[in-house]
Amino acid sequence: MASLRLTFTVVTTIVIACMHFPTTLAVTSYVVGGAKGWSMPQNPNHYEAWTKGKKFIKGDHFYWVIKERKYNVGEVSSKEAYDTCNTTAVIPPVFDVDGFFSVLYKVKIYYFICTIHCSKGMKVAIDIKES
Repeated sequence: MASLRLTFTVVTTIVIACMHFPTTLAVTSYVVGGAKGWSMPQNPNHYEAWTKGKKFIKGDHFYWVIKERKYNVGEVSSKEAYDTCNTTAVIPPVFDVDGFFSVLYKVKIYYFICTIHCSKGMKVAIDIKES
């Protein structure tokens, strides 16, 4: 009878632990913008189209592949700054190196722009959900 209780306790502990793991195990890695990475889009709505249909969650990894140093990426502080490409609202640092990644942990909409080419469509809004 004691081993039955121990087995029940162990199984219950494992089940409860597994209930908490799916959000951790469901983390996905993305190359921002898809195969071409962070570069001048052919279509001004390229990055908006890239986010469509994707469900971004807390802890997802975002790889920023910047192949040319004439591009950069920085987060701006608001939707208004994003919509108007307001480079004075960029939250430092601004990255212009090939191959860095960020992990987004807060549930919110992150707004990223290229401080040089934002008005040509180099901007992306990433909406992070709980899970």
